[in-house]
Amino acid sequence: MILTEVGEIGVHVDGRDYVLRPSLYAMSRLGDPREIVGIYGDVMGEAVNDVGRRQQFSGALSVIFCCTDDDVCDVFGYWTDEGYVPGRVPPGHLLPLARCLLKHGVVGALPDPPRRADDEPTYTHEFDARGYVSLAMAHLSLTEREAWNLTMTGLMGALRAKFPPQESDAPGAKAPTKEQHEATMEWFERIEAKRRKSQGGH
Repeated sequence: MILTEVGEIGVHVDGRDYVLRPSLYAMSRLGDPREIVGIYGDVMGEAVNDVGRRQQFSGALSVIFCCTDDDVCDVFGYWTDEGYVPGRVPPGHLLPLARCLLKHGVVGALPDPPRRADDEPTYTHEFDARGYVSLAMAHLSLTEREAWNLTMTGLMGALRAKFPPQESDAPGAKAPTKEQHEATMEWFERIEAKRRKSQGGH
């Protein structure tokens, strides 16, 4: 069974299924916390020249290889001193695959939770996989192995289920609906019209 909801991707080649799982452990294999963020930026960003495209493609291939323990050189291709040797999967499919894996593995593919009006989003230069593993162990009562096997999408979903976001703190949570807004504006226009009339305006 392939758990696509948490980011697993199944690739069927020559009668065999390969499962790519962007777990916290897989993401940690990409490098240190800063290197992970760097690869994320390369793969998810827009390459503007040949050097950038090569770096982006190399990063995408690294992501795919880190998400499986199988030997997938013949499936996805590999690098040699002479350059890239294609595999069974067309090279054009690798970047979309890697982007999907990184989304589920690093930031999580869930809708943004409600935030307080004064809670501004922040950018981090590091992805601390070990820290997220500790978080999962502490709050979800998972073993270390189970925590390392979580994807970020899975972790976020479990934490939100245990600790639901407070809707009342979300910006716009108390905002009127479109119908309420329109009714209020109609009322306001009537009041303004009466006020102008009483003041002799037009």
